[in-house]
Amino acid sequence: MDTIVCIPMSIKGPEELLPLVMNETGGKYLYAGSILMSVEHKFSAHCEFGEHDDQISVAFQLGGQGSISGEDIATLDTHQCVLYLIWPNAGLNELDRLHALINVCLDCGGLGVKFENSGVAHSAADWRAKNFAEDTLDLLQSHVMLVGCETHFYSTGMHIFGLPDAAVPASVENREAAFLLTEFNHYQMCESPVFEEGHTFSTSADAPYYRISRKDDWINADEECFANPFGRYLLEPLDLPA
Repeated sequence: MDTIVCIPMSIKGPEELLPLVMNETGGKYLYAGSILMSVEHKFSAHCEFGEHDDQISVAFQLGGQGSISGEDIATLDTHQCVLYLIWPNAGLNELDRLHALINVCLDCGGLGVKFENSGVAHSAADWRAKNFAEDTLDLLQSHVMLVGCETHFYSTGMHIFGLPDAAVPASVENREAAFLLTEFNHYQMCESPVFEEGHTFSTSADAPYYRISRKDDWINADEECFANPFGRYLLEPLDLPA
């Protein structure tokens, strides 16, 4: 499952990216034949370019969930093309390499970062300010979106980490559901637990308990980028309302 990163660019296209990568990285990275690669460590991603997209600012506003300033949104609107960075590897241990490639793109005229697998978006300045090594919760929330629908409250994007997403019934109050999903996904991201059918999870000893079952990703099954090939955990309250 590829991770796809949308990066609006201030440059005109791939012909300008080639010399920029060489100059900005001092030859540590190369762009050639639609491939952006690390010369030293030999990892790479495929690049695809699209034309100016009039809907970019709307997509980033929605994906940023209010975190991107009006000034940064206006800057995004000035992009000349859109670079799609296609990363073929899933898993937490692979993310440092993907992030390195993202940062190269930002150094070469990138104006923002949006994960197509979840919809989460960041301005270039906000992305550069992050320190994921010291804040694993921010690492999670910078890649994974929480969404509500008529039947469930659920996460989208955990396949970026090579992990299942999670969902709770809509009967769970929104704030409790958001906290529960965040804690559960953070736990599986950091601790790599093995859940068996019928295991339970709680955010604390005195908080409600939820029974865990693993299923195919029925929620995003028809969404090409959002669908999680690793499946989805359903967390059901042990004591459902009558």
